[in-house]
This record gives sequence, C-alpha cells and structure tokens, in this order.
Amino acid sequence: MATVRPELVVHAQALSDVDRCEEEPQLARAMNVQATANLVEALKANGERPALLIALSTDHVFDGAQRRPYVESDLPAPVNTYGRTKLESERHALGYARSIVVRTSTLYGPGRLNYCDHIVARTTAGEPVEAWSDQQTSPTYTEDLAAAMAQLSLHVLDSGSLTGPRVYHLVNAGGCSRVTFAERVVELLHGSKDLIKPIPMAAHQRPAHRPRYAVLDTINVPASLKEILRPWDDALQAYLRQRRPFGFAQDGVLR
Repeated sequence: MATVRPELVVHAQALSDVDRCEEEPQLARAMNVQATANLVEALKANGERPALLIALSTDHVFDGAQRRPYVESDLPAPVNTYGRTKLESERHALGYARSIVVRTSTLYGPGRLNYCDHIVARTTAGEPVEAWSDQQTSPTYTEDLAAAMAQLSLHVLDSGSLTGPRVYHLVNAGGCSRVTFAERVVELLHGSKDLIKPIPMAAHQRPAHRPRYAVLDTINVPASLKEILRPWDDALQAYLRQRRPFGFAQDGVLR
C-alpha cells in the first residue's frame, strides 16, 4: 500500500466456505478477521492520501429470525463462525474513516462455480437437484453487484460525500427460497420442475447452521443504484442469456 498508494481498494478476499469456517475456525479468523485488520493498518499508514476502502461482507451476519428484509440499521447476530468472523471483519473496516462495507447475498455469475451453474448443469443432464425449502435469501448477479459498487465508488470519489464509515446492502431486489430460485432456473430453460427436490436444511446435516431468512434490503443506497440492482428474476434471466447455449437462441430470446 505504501508503494502503490491506491485511490480505491476493494477488499473481496475471504474464506467464504461456510462449513469449512465452522470446521477450521482459526483459519477463518486468520483469513476473514486478521487479513482485514492488516489491510486497515496498511491503509491508515498512508495518512497523506487515504484510500477509499470497499469491504465485502455477507447476509450471514444476521440470525435469520425476523420475517422482513434486513436493512443496514438492523442489529447483526450471526449464528455461525463465518458470520461471526465477517462481522469482526466489518468492525475492523469500519474503524477506518474512509470505508464502505457492502453486504451482499447468494452470489452467482461468470468465472466461478455457483448454485445457479449447479442447477443448470444437473437439470440439463436430466439429473435431480436438492434445494432447501426453508431458507430465503436475495440471489445477486455478480455483474450487477460490480456495477453498483463501481458507481458507488465513483460517486464517493467524485463528490467527496463520504463523511464517515458506512454500511450498504447491495443485492438484486427482492428475495426467494432456494426452491423458488431453482424452479425458476429450470422454467427459464424449459426443463422439468420435477427435477427440483425440496428438502429442509437439516436434512443435509451440515457443520454450520445457516440463517433461515436472510433477505436484504436497503435504506442507505442512493436511488440511482437501485436501477442497477434490478429484481432478482430479471438478473437471473440476464445471466442465463449470457450462458448460451443453455436454452437460449443466439438472439438472446428465451425459447
């Protein structure tokens, strides 16, 4: 940081495997907490020209007990090691004056295997997919998230409007269950919804407990960003068009 002296730093590094965090809490703490603390100390050392820090966080900082979307002012109460270490990471980031914490949820997009790709691969091969019936989140397309983060960063850098650390929820609008998301993927690809097998989270006996309701909303995001963060169904259609030839013609029209 001392050599490069960046104007903007996007901190997207984390151990995001929820079950591995539960099984290896020391590794989770090193990668999710200590790494952020180290980064913040390095940024604070550049006192003459402090960079803007964008730190990625998660819906797992909430316990999932309420039945309305979580907004930035809601009190975090994580129920697993991943969520607890990410909340500690947030606190380190927010100890830096020019910081923005961005919480997001259930990411899918190009470049990394994700839940949407898993559904596409299995159902197009005629294989069933198990989907949790008792968890609701805000599925978010990574290209929409990146565009919103870019616009937010430019707004802050150009206007100098950041007066202190802030938390923003950046997700595609709305929320749904894992079953609804999986069934919508299959529907858009003109497959059979019978391939989606609803099951409760407890049936998988995973090491980490997960919040049942983790839909996010915002009271802080500027109105201009809400146009980028379109409804989750619109974003899903955009991603599946990009994934041709899975059920889409070359002109991008759903068939």
